[in-house]
Amino acid sequence: MLYDHFGRPLNSLRIQVNASCNFKCFFCHMEGTDENAVTLSPEEIEKAVMVAAKNGVNRVKFTGGEPLLRKDLEEIIARTRKHIEGDISLTTNAYFLKQRIKGLRDAGLNRINISMHSIEGDKFVDITKVDAISIVEEGIDAALDSGLSPVKVNFVVLKGINETQVNSMIDFTASKGAILQLIEYETDRKGEAVESFKKYHYDLRLIENRLAKVAESVDYNSLHHRERMHLRAKNGKPATVEFVRPQRNSDFCNHCTRLRITSKGEFQTCLNRSDQMFSFRGKDESGVLGSYKNAVYSRVPYWREADESSY
Repeated sequence: MLYDHFGRPLNSLRIQVNASCNFKCFFCHMEGTDENAVTLSPEEIEKAVMVAAKNGVNRVKFTGGEPLLRKDLEEIIARTRKHIEGDISLTTNAYFLKQRIKGLRDAGLNRINISMHSIEGDKFVDITKVDAISIVEEGIDAALDSGLSPVKVNFVVLKGINETQVNSMIDFTASKGAILQLIEYETDRKGEAVESFKKYHYDLRLIENRLAKVAESVDYNSLHHRERMHLRAKNGKPATVEFVRPQRNSDFCNHCTRLRITSKGEFQTCLNRSDQMFSFRGKDESGVLGSYKNAVYSRVPYWREADESSY
């Protein structure tokens, strides 16, 4: 396994299989890339995964855009499973999930994150510009019925839009048997000055502090040291709430063990760094390994302890 110069092991890949989506969420960071039509072939993705796996990577997450817009996603997962014995997961808006869930599972997918940023139909449309909340719920049910575990529901908390829906989302996910993952609306240093960020960013610590008072237990995800609270929903069912709070959070960055792959064929060290992109497209295995090592050794925690004082 390779370690960066800050002692962080590199054991996880986050692979952007495309950069287009059928939803139009205004806060989407598109994995730190611009929307484009460029994609890697299944063979190119497999080569990068193989190189990473030989150097200690044993977790892969596929993202987009919307990954299920790719008709060959099952092939990509199957090729990945040849090299990865550990966790292979997918983040999706679930619009196309119900009809493909069996094929994805059979290809080697074992975990899934489904984006659902409102439990209210009108707010869902406001956020995504698509009237599809019932389709997303059907996708959640299909994922749970398929045996994928865990199933996480991603909920980006937005001030003035959905922050009052957190309790309802806890009840909803608890009733389904899914994990609720609350995600902070994030940006880089420059983006903090943008009006939309200032308008919609909600400090997740406010929810963390409130739920900590009623949590029955707390543990942490090894990736990013994310806090995970176990509590009871209002309906009495056990609920799990995980917090993804990256903004000016040095603890989050200090526990980052992930490298990103863009749809253009680049190793990217950090969502917030567009100046550290190491292309591997068109290279042989040796060339891919060289780009991979350069990316790993260039990794620097984006948010440091000094950043937190000004938050």
